[in-house]
Amino acid sequence: MRKIVLFLPFITLFAACAAINNSDSSLEELKKEVAKLQIKCADLETRQAESYSKYEENMVDLEIANAAVQELYKKYSKLSQEISDIDVLVKNQKSSASAAGQESSVQVPSEIYETAYNDFLHGKYELSIFGFKSFLKQYKTHDLAAQAQYYIAESLYSQENWPDAYTEYEKVEKFYSDNREFVPAARLKMALCLELLGQQQNSLAILQSILKDYPRSAEAFTAKEKIKQYTNNDKNSK
Repeated sequence: MRKIVLFLPFITLFAACAAINNSDSSLEELKKEVAKLQIKCADLETRQAESYSKYEENMVDLEIANAAVQELYKKYSKLSQEISDIDVLVKNQKSSASAAGQESSVQVPSEIYETAYNDFLHGKYELSIFGFKSFLKQYKTHDLAAQAQYYIAESLYSQENWPDAYTEYEKVEKFYSDNREFVPAARLKMALCLELLGQQQNSLAILQSILKDYPRSAEAFTAKEKIKQYTNNDKNSK
């Protein structure tokens, strides 16, 4: 399958942190890179919308329509995470220098997140929930915060704890409504939780809200299929 990939050089966190010891200019450069990516994201979303229109006419594949924008979002997210990590390091270094006249070892937010995420990947759901909640307690405005909240819900979903999972998915939109990647994903999982709890009508309402609010998202296509499934089930039951 052909994919559109946009290449953009990244400044590594290690190099950025080293530069910060001498100047704050590296942080400013990273912020400029993020601003450029935001402009590219807007442009690419417009082109993606055109691709989706063609997809509806069976002219292009959904994976092709999604590939470029998803790749760009990953790059944007990585730079944003680096900026957040650097901000934390700078604040801790200044605080440490002021209090003790020397630097102290500080674990950056992304490392805390990755530890919790690795626990999730290895099925250590209780540990992952604890890790993600610890992360959010310290860094609730970090660029990884929406992901952390989502994976708290995913951990509960994996444990088949549908009611609590639904509540945690709901928090993704409640606290991070601007996140265009995880809000529609959380809504879809909310609908699935309700379906598993036997609340098909409530599930249907959420699926329809995805089509209304995020018609160009990948979740919208899944929502359409689920709605068709519900409709067919209703017909067969009559």
